[in-house]
Amino acid sequence: MNKKDKSILFHFQFKGHGVTNPVLVRLLLHPEYTKIDFGYITNNIYDRGGWIRMASDSFIEVIETGKRYPLQKSEGIPIAPEHHYFESKKDWKYYSLLFAPIPANNCTLNIIEVENGIPNDFNYFGIQIKMENGIEIL
Repeated sequence: MNKKDKSILFHFQFKGHGVTNPVLVRLLLHPEYTKIDFGYITNNIYDRGGWIRMASDSFIEVIETGKRYPLQKSEGIPIAPEHHYFESKKDWKYYSLLFAPIPANNCTLNIIEVENGIPNDFNYFGIQIKMENGIEIL
């Protein structure tokens, strides 16, 4: 079995383009899907921590090919128009977004919630995927 037939895990501590964006924590390349995990900690900007949600037309884009992979499923975060409302300014939430599988190759990704969005949108640019940094998992 070659590396392209295995699951490969990448660890990150990558922030989006806005101050209140979640931190991109992990990316899993699986033969059947691409899974991206995030962690969000509320802050004092919003009363009771505010709210989060994902746009239904979110996608990942492989910059080198221009190919886009639309959001297929979310875990732990609702899809708009639904919201997750926090209860305090000290709450946190982990969530995952699942997309169609991207090729297991070195590449650069953009994760886009809203194309040409504002800093509050969960957009991430220039995420380097280097296969030598991935961990093969069962």
